[in-house]
Amino acid sequence: MKPWQRQEPFVHLSDSVVHGLSRIAEVHRYPKGTVLFRDGEPAQDLWIIRRGWVRLVKKTTDSKALTLDLVTPKDRLLGLSAFSEKTYLASAITATPVEVVRIPAKAVREVLQSDAKFASCVTRIFSHRFHHMAQAYATAFAPVEQRIASVLLRLNEDFGATLPVTRREVAELAGTTVETAIRVTNRMRKENLLLMQRGKIVLMNPKGLSKKIQTV
Repeated sequence: MKPWQRQEPFVHLSDSVVHGLSRIAEVHRYPKGTVLFRDGEPAQDLWIIRRGWVRLVKKTTDSKALTLDLVTPKDRLLGLSAFSEKTYLASAITATPVEVVRIPAKAVREVLQSDAKFASCVTRIFSHRFHHMAQAYATAFAPVEQRIASVLLRLNEDFGATLPVTRREVAELAGTTVETAIRVTNRMRKENLLLMQRGKIVLMNPKGLSKKIQTV
């Protein structure tokens, strides 16, 4: 049995259903910066993240790219619109090299309609994802320090205290310049909220960091 078959929501399915999905699933690898799908395109596939992580991006009215959420192997599912016969609600752009599994949307919709436990699990995943998106919208026009704090705390959910990101990547996720991200994180370091290591940021005080976004 492949790793994704042992994880939610697929773990709730019978062996025969999982085998059927496995027969049509395709494994793909993409480099960093690849657009997996675009906002408004028909949701033709459900994607499972096996390695790496992906940004969900939406264009604002002034054409700026707003990162709505991050999808990592912990979150697993990407392209949740595949469950509803609609278009993708955001563009998916690889933030690192990734390995993904693609399953045709028609197949997963059929499973959704026939398996109550699978459907219940998908509903929880939807709820979790939209919570993150709502939080991203809430901080989209907040001061840059609050946006960066929000990004760091979101990464903390999936990666723990040691975040596998550079300040350049934090800047991209927060919608600011590298220079500003360096200045803000240096200030946070002096406040003993985090440490910088080569290719990593270590959160020393997530609770203290969360106080910076409580006024949003």
